[in-house]
Amino acid sequence: MPEATILNYIIGFIVSLCASIADAFGANLMKRDHTRNEALPPNLRKHEFLRWGWHLGLFCYVGSQVIGSTVALNFLKTQWVAPLGSAALIFNFLFARLLVGTPITRNDLYGTAIVICSVIWVVVFGGLGQGDDYENDLSLETLKLLYYRPLFITYFSILNVTTIGSFIFVAYTKKLLENNEKKQKIWLFKSIEDIRLLRLIGMSFACIGGLFASETLLLAKSGIRLLAISLSSDNQFTDALSISIVIGLVFTAILQLYCLNNALKYANSVVVIPLFYCFYTCVGLFNTCVYLNQFETYPWWVLLMILVGVIVLVFGVRLLSKSKNQDQHHIELPNPATEMPDLERSTSVTTNTK
Repeated sequence: MPEATILNYIIGFIVSLCASIADAFGANLMKRDHTRNEALPPNLRKHEFLRWGWHLGLFCYVGSQVIGSTVALNFLKTQWVAPLGSAALIFNFLFARLLVGTPITRNDLYGTAIVICSVIWVVVFGGLGQGDDYENDLSLETLKLLYYRPLFITYFSILNVTTIGSFIFVAYTKKLLENNEKKQKIWLFKSIEDIRLLRLIGMSFACIGGLFASETLLLAKSGIRLLAISLSSDNQFTDALSISIVIGLVFTAILQLYCLNNALKYANSVVVIPLFYCFYTCVGLFNTCVYLNQFETYPWWVLLMILVGVIVLVFGVRLLSKSKNQDQHHIELPNPATEMPDLERSTSVTTNTK
C-alpha cells in the first residue's frame, strides 16, 4: 500500500474522530446550557441567543458537521466515514455524564451498543452497491438531471410532506402546552401527563431533525459542487433547479439545527443523539439509493441484511427510550415546574388560591 494512501487513512481517521468528539461535546454543551437556564427563576431565564454557553455548543456541533465531515471525505471513503461517525454516540455517554450529570444505566449501555453496531451494519452493507467512486464519476449536469426523474420527484415529495407535516404537528403540540385548557379539549393529549408529553415532543424533534439532516445530505451532493464550481470558475446558478438546491440545502440545515435544539430542551441527550443519528443514517442511505437509482445494483440478500440492520437499530433506540422512561433519571429536570416552564402560571394560581 502506498505511503500516501496510508497517510490519507490516518488523517481521515483522526479528523473523523475529532469531529465525533466535537459533535457529542457540542450537543451536550447545548443540553447543559438549557438545563442550567431552566433551573433559574423565570425572571432570570434568557433566550438561547443571549447565552454564551449555548452559542459555544452550537459552534462545536456545526463545526463538527461542516468542517469535520467535509475534510474527512477528502481522505476516506464515505462507507468508512459514516461508521466512524457513530463514535459520537460513545463520546455522547461521556459528555452526558460529565457535563449534564445524566446517570448511565445498563439499558443505556446495551441500547447504544446495539445502535452503534446496527448503524455500522447498515452502512457497510449499504456500501455494497455501485461502490464509492460511482457518484464521483457523475458530472454536475448528470446529478442535476437525476432530480427530474419521476420516481425521485414522487419520493422526495412524499418525504417532504411527511417531514414538514410531522414538524408542524410537533410544533403545534409544543404550543398546546402553554394552554392547558385547550390541551384538555383534545382527546389525543388530555390523558397524557405534561412531563411525559414534553419528553415525547423532544424525542419527536430528534427524529424529525434526523429526517431534515438526511435531506441536507442529499442536497449537499450537488449543492456543494454547484458552489465550488461557481466560486472557482463559471457561475452555475443560471436555472431554477440550481437555485432551489442551494435554498433547500440552507433551509433543511437550519431546520435540523432547530429540531435538535428543541429535542435537547425536552429530552435526555442519551436518547436524543442516537435517535437523531439513526434517522439521519438510515433515511440518508435510502435517499441516496433513490436519487442515484441504485436499488437495482443491490443483490436481494444485501437488501435483506440492510432491513435486518434497520430493525435491530429500532430495537436499540426503543431500549434507550424505555430506559429513560422507566428509570426516571432526569437530573436536568428535578421537578415538574422546572421541566415545564410554560406551566408556571397554573402553579402560581394554585399557590395563590391556597
